[in-house]
Amino acid sequence: MGKKPENRLNDLSGREWLYWTDTLYITAYPVDATHPLRKQHGAMKPPEVMAEIVRFFTKKGEMVLDPFAGVGGTLLGAELEERQALGFEINPRWVEIYATICRNFAICEGQIRPLKEIAGQAYRRISAPMYQGDCLKLLKELPPASVDAIITDPPYGCDHGATGFADETNFNMQGQVPDPWADLGNAPDLAAFLTGMASVGRELHRVLKPGRYLVMMVGDRYRQGEYLPLGYILANCMREVGFKLKGVKIWSNKATRRRLKPYAVYSVFVPNITHQNILILRKE
Repeated sequence: MGKKPENRLNDLSGREWLYWTDTLYITAYPVDATHPLRKQHGAMKPPEVMAEIVRFFTKKGEMVLDPFAGVGGTLLGAELEERQALGFEINPRWVEIYATICRNFAICEGQIRPLKEIAGQAYRRISAPMYQGDCLKLLKELPPASVDAIITDPPYGCDHGATGFADETNFNMQGQVPDPWADLGNAPDLAAFLTGMASVGRELHRVLKPGRYLVMMVGDRYRQGEYLPLGYILANCMREVGFKLKGVKIWSNKATRRRLKPYAVYSVFVPNITHQNILILRKE
């Protein structure tokens, strides 16, 4: 019997590895203890889903970066899997929500639980840092080839009607008004969004270690009466800055999926988009 090959990417068994290569990824994670806080962000992801992604693309102790950290789903997933993690987020409101979670929750028996409920039990504090600011500027402070995986849910900024942070508070919480291009969630159109994402993508390529992965969760859109395959479009954008597209997983979480709406019933086909694309790109 031959020697078992070295697992150079993660700590999974061959069976676990094979299971995760299925391009259909259907989960049923209910809302977690942090959901009442995190739901203020319209695009938060279950920490358990992010933990599964982290588990496949890293080994224990490696560094995960999320340049669009939101309310910290990726960082919480990394904490569950005992990875190091680092997040950047432009919106101070989301950074503060994540800071509140760090103060009031901890990892206990493999779950994120309120500190007040785990007195006397062994637990780990949530300590992955999240820095507030424009990720393009913050990325420039990281050394080349310094992170093991980049796992993120970027803003969709393609004229899709989101108000975003700029409209909510005019970025005046700290007396500063940043570059209007900094918040890609408020890009005026798809072309502007892709220009901004290309700039970020080049920095992501620089800081990621060779042979490692950029994983992006991207929902498609329906705009002006036409399906917009934003996942495919953004994948091509990342390919143009040097990444190789290695695959796509189609993800849907049954427990939190929104109800179907009767768009144009009895008239024309309009999809209820209940999935997201998990784009898997590699630096080679």
